[in-house]
Amino acid sequence: MEDLSQKTMIQTRGIVAFEIEITEVQATKKTSQNRDDFKDKDIIAELEKRGGNKSVTLASEMKKCPQ
Repeated sequence: MEDLSQKTMIQTRGIVAFEIEITEVQATKKTSQNRDDFKDKDIIAELEKRGGNKSVTLASEMKKCPQ
């Protein structure tokens, strides 16, 4: 700390440490926005038709999300 300028040392007085206890985690999944229910159903159907592990998994997850 001795190598810091006087200006920097003055600025360090404004640093405040604090601790936050996390009591709850809220998460959401989002793949896109501004789509209606019909578009989501079309996308799910196309993903299922495409096949493949990733496409089917994404379609399955999209079905779980409220419309």
